[in-house]
Amino acid sequence: MHFLINVVEESPSATFFFYTYLCQANNRPMLQAFLRFITENQLFTPTDRLLLTVSGGIDSVVLTQLCHEAGFSFCIAHCNFQLRGEDSEGDEVFVRQLAQKYGVDCHVQRFETKVFAKKRGISTQMAARELRYPWFEEIRQQFHYDYILTAHHQDDLLETVLLNLTRGTGLAGLHGILPKKDRLVRPLLFAPRNNIQTFLTQNQLPWREDSSNASVDYSRNRLRHQVVPILRELNPNVAASVATLAERVKATENLLAASRKTIEAEIIRVEGSITRIDIAPLEQQVAPVELLAQWLTGLGFTYQQSKLIWLNRKGQTGKQYFSPTHTLTMNRGKWLVAPSQIPNSISYELHETGGEINYAGGHLAWAIGETTVSENKNEVAYMDADALTFPLNLRLWQPGDWFCPLGMKGKRKKISDFLVDAKVPRNRKDQVYVLESGGEIAWLVGFRLDERFKISDTTVKIIKFSQSISN
Repeated sequence: MHFLINVVEESPSATFFFYTYLCQANNRPMLQAFLRFITENQLFTPTDRLLLTVSGGIDSVVLTQLCHEAGFSFCIAHCNFQLRGEDSEGDEVFVRQLAQKYGVDCHVQRFETKVFAKKRGISTQMAARELRYPWFEEIRQQFHYDYILTAHHQDDLLETVLLNLTRGTGLAGLHGILPKKDRLVRPLLFAPRNNIQTFLTQNQLPWREDSSNASVDYSRNRLRHQVVPILRELNPNVAASVATLAERVKATENLLAASRKTIEAEIIRVEGSITRIDIAPLEQQVAPVELLAQWLTGLGFTYQQSKLIWLNRKGQTGKQYFSPTHTLTMNRGKWLVAPSQIPNSISYELHETGGEINYAGGHLAWAIGETTVSENKNEVAYMDADALTFPLNLRLWQPGDWFCPLGMKGKRKKISDFLVDAKVPRNRKDQVYVLESGGEIAWLVGFRLDERFKISDTTVKIIKFSQSISN
């Protein structure tokens, strides 16, 4: 391999030829595929210094072995989230020993994950993500590594795309995990999980099992254990098929981005902090709603909001729509989009069907499993779990929000009007939260459930939400 690196330094265009030759000579098909994927996607060069994120599980152990066999210069980074007691400590010891085996440096960081999650009002999974990636980047910069490598593979890509589909997604959600994004690289995306396991077995590599992977309490694990096996019955190569889809979607995105710039020049004008969107020329485009949505998504508006804005494009001057960060105002054949004058509100994502969080408005707990229910009260709401689309979004209500209050037989009512009718004091109105499901308000928290999410005779699973207000 050192001979290979010397040749590559002299002639980068010859990289793939020598990679292929070396791997064929050594009869190492997994290594050959690994190096081909790196080269074809221009992920990094053989002379780059790499930071490998290693949990101790199968995937990261295989990534480490492949980088070792390829002769790359790397070190290891390990996060101890302290979530599984002795198992977490065992993972840390294992990874330190793995680094010693390969003779590389090992960076370890211990996180108070549960404390951080409670403070932020988010799930432990979200907390772990928010903690690890900034730390990886900090280590990369401090020790002058060129790239951060994670061990995501084809099955992870498949699960991510499926999750995005269930939550509703545009093109970005269909390309899922990218092989390379800035300094973050995923060089195992060419390999399905079974190939990685086969390589592990053939090379008799030790690894650590994370017991949480077997649980079906998490959305991703439910897909992995209950949905993906059915898809594989229909198509044994479903992971590879979705990987091809993701590749083509990303290429399509790039094509659209190039053509969008020409269109934007005719329709959009930025003047300071205000963006002006001219409606008339937008109407002449092939997919005006999609174009509008792509522009507005970057300003915090949802696709459904963009669709509603388009349908009401002939509306009265002064009509407004709100995202968490911006306000869009109708003004004589144009939309004016400007940063909101009100402070940005923090929103909280509820990713799983059970848990609890502290948020600015108090404490919220929720769980599936109720077989009998009491009467819905202001601080307690019983909902049909199958009517909900996770992740749910807990946020402050905004002007223009509406819902269908329970007992009003599906009639829509603006939240602003509901709060007036409920005689909510002005100083408390700004502290009222809503719980959203798929962009629809399911509960005006502490006040009224939405009719569309109530339990019925056909309800199979009931989910109970309980709120308590902070003192």
